[in-house]
Amino acid sequence: MNSRISLACASLLAALCLTAAADQVYRWVDKDGHVHYSQTPPAGTGVQAQSVNMSAPPPDPVTVQNQQNLAQQLKDKDKQAQAAAEKQQQDAQKKDQQKKNCDDLRERLAVLTQSGRTATVDAQGQVNYLSDEDRQKQEKALQDQIATDCSTTK
Repeated sequence: MNSRISLACASLLAALCLTAAADQVYRWVDKDGHVHYSQTPPAGTGVQAQSVNMSAPPPDPVTVQNQQNLAQQLKDKDKQAQAAAEKQQQDAQKKDQQKKNCDDLRERLAVLTQSGRTATVDAQGQVNYLSDEDRQKQEKALQDQIATDCSTTK
């Protein structure tokens, strides 16, 4: 952000310099033959002043290239910062989703281990009770899944 402000200040300063360079300059020769230059014409003298238009020299190609390079570098930094922020947001969302999944797995395991008989209801509405062997298989499967998916999530 500071580099943007610096670039804006430098551009403003360059514009002011160009404006100052475009001011009108007067040239006159005094009675002794000396040439004078001034922003104001000579007052109260019989000398006739000539208006000299001064224009700023064309910009230096190297300076223009450096300014373009700086602008590109600033644009690249902004893109990198935006990409980093998006990645950080995606990582946070992924971590939140993983935590939800792990909490769900732990809750399912707690229900399975703490309840008496476990039953499921099929599409026809019939109740099917799990055998002790099926129940142990499900407990083992949930424990294994928690161990692999939730080792870093508490």
